[in-house]
Amino acid sequence: MKALLVLACLAATAPTLARADDDVSAPTADCPKGVLTLHMLKPQNNLPYQTQIDLFKAANKCVALDIAEVPFGQLADKISVLAASGNPPDLVVYDGPNTQSYAAAGILLPLDPYLPAGLKEDIIAPTLTEHSYEGKIYSPGMQQTTLALFYNADALAKAGVTPPLRELDRAWTWDEAVEAMKKCQQGEADNVTMWGLAPSRFGNGTPGFVYRDLPFLRTYGNPKAPPDSSAYKTFWAVSPDGKTAQGWINTPEAVAGAKFFQDLFTTAKITPKAGIPDAFQTGRACFTLDTSYFIAALNAKDPGFKWGVAPMPYVHTPIVHTGSVTIGVMAKSPHKEAAAKFVVAMSTGAIALDLARTNHVMPVMKSLYASLPELNDYPLSIFNQELQQWGQPRPPSPKFAQYDKIITDALRDIAYGAEPKARLDSAARSLQPILAR
Repeated sequence: MKALLVLACLAATAPTLARADDDVSAPTADCPKGVLTLHMLKPQNNLPYQTQIDLFKAANKCVALDIAEVPFGQLADKISVLAASGNPPDLVVYDGPNTQSYAAAGILLPLDPYLPAGLKEDIIAPTLTEHSYEGKIYSPGMQQTTLALFYNADALAKAGVTPPLRELDRAWTWDEAVEAMKKCQQGEADNVTMWGLAPSRFGNGTPGFVYRDLPFLRTYGNPKAPPDSSAYKTFWAVSPDGKTAQGWINTPEAVAGAKFFQDLFTTAKITPKAGIPDAFQTGRACFTLDTSYFIAALNAKDPGFKWGVAPMPYVHTPIVHTGSVTIGVMAKSPHKEAAAKFVVAMSTGAIALDLARTNHVMPVMKSLYASLPELNDYPLSIFNQELQQWGQPRPPSPKFAQYDKIITDALRDIAYGAEPKARLDSAARSLQPILAR
């Protein structure tokens, strides 16, 4: 009897997981211990994809999966509800920066006892930092992403702008990037036909999304400065224990970064405050900041112009945020060992290679890079080099969800015209009692 894969896509109005009293079927010739059903919660249209699930299924015929999906925006609330229930899933796919939050709350299972020998050492540094808490690993990760600068080469040629170079050590400064964006922009005021920089495609499409926009502040910092300096604190944007924002997110350097970010909208006026869907692909923006996933979208539907990719611009210190959705085992899972085996399978070997090749993303295991020579070919090489040399996780904290929302709101307000120092001071005051708890 072959294992059965059950796909249960749950509507937001009834997001409950059906859980049988007995998750193990009667023994069969192929599965003398029966077929074990693992229950998984994941965001809709997200990892793990069907191809990865099929690869696992082919190698593990005595394990079945019951998958429940919810919209990404409802995922965090659903995880909290299920974690408190007596009937949680075995596996959960979630936004990676929340690892420490879920670990501190006892939602996730530490995986160290279940990881193969040498796996910890194989995980790339940004992923290991993001998915560890108090010395324990809660997810090996599934993929990594970074942001780079996409440009419309035809529009730049028309504007007389030389495209940026591909080497990280010759990346544009943000001043150079802004000048190029000004020259490429077409139209003024309410009659702009081509913006210098496309609006964000992340979050709800408004300015401020931490993954994309907090680096505008962090690049004003310096991780090599003395640890008690404001430059050092600016780069890290939260204290090492994740419990202090005051004096880390509102330093003089961070305020300068926030002012620069604001000027993109209010002074240089090279990017709109309101979102324009598909602005870059439809020729309504010269540049955009996006992940390597965007390559597949541009290849799938020819935008009608030549395009290229360059490293992320910077001010003082080059930086790109890393992180993506990941997978972990719920602490209350009755099938911890089998669930952990699934998590490891998603991060390693043939399944991880398939994910990297089909989705233009970087794997989390160093050992897989030798099998992916395409990561050294342009344009994927830009993202790969950024990950290795510039990548930093979003500021790790057991209260990252609250940090993310409060900083996103502050950056959006600043983009819309709020005084940068006052708004960052307000964000730090709001965050401090939350992080300190």
